[in-house]
Amino acid sequence: MPSGDRYAIRTDYRENPVQATYDPSGDPRYWDEGRLKSAASYQYDVYAAAARLVRERNLKTLLDVGSGPPVKLMKLMPTGLDICLVDQPNTAQHAAELLPNAQFFSANLEGDFPAIGRAFDLVLCADVIEHLVDPDPCLDFMRRHLASQGLLLISTPERATLRGKDCTHSPHPMHVREWSFGEFARFLASRGFDVVEHHLLPQQRTSPPLKAYGRLMSALGRPPSWYSCQLAICCARG
Repeated sequence: MPSGDRYAIRTDYRENPVQATYDPSGDPRYWDEGRLKSAASYQYDVYAAAARLVRERNLKTLLDVGSGPPVKLMKLMPTGLDICLVDQPNTAQHAAELLPNAQFFSANLEGDFPAIGRAFDLVLCADVIEHLVDPDPCLDFMRRHLASQGLLLISTPERATLRGKDCTHSPHPMHVREWSFGEFARFLASRGFDVVEHHLLPQQRTSPPLKAYGRLMSALGRPPSWYSCQLAICCARG
């Protein structure tokens, strides 16, 4: 981390203590019924946005970093897409059952990454970065695996919308840090990414009328707290 760099977050922000984010056991029972249900709902619109890009740009390859059980990929992505998944060993069995044609790579996203040896049209990382003590190795990994004209879709909670503009600490014990909209854009730019699009989405899957309400209120500068998933669509600079 560059000297004096706090990941572009306000200087009075208090990070949460280091959390144990990696489970080396490989036990698939970690993903119980409740966690699988959450995996199907949270960041649903991030994956829907990725699916639209795949169709509109006729993209062929996708890398999902911190994928969890790929329930949303299975539901939303077109058939024939070449998919690679990167996550903890405890996800491997669920990945094989849900997307048997995808390649799965075990990793510790704090810095121990697999050698995949190829680049992807689309790299996806949905609400992972806020859990990492040092997100830079993960960003470096994603940049190395981004094709020359590829896109990175990365999401994380938008702190001001979710918790208020004066928030300087996350009550979520597993979130090391959370970024405001402007902070996240500056952070990505400082790490060599150009942000092509940046907007808010619902945290969880919701009905079309409620989503339309959230979109309207966001456009008016008053997004509701549940409309606080910020998605940045980026390309690697240079």
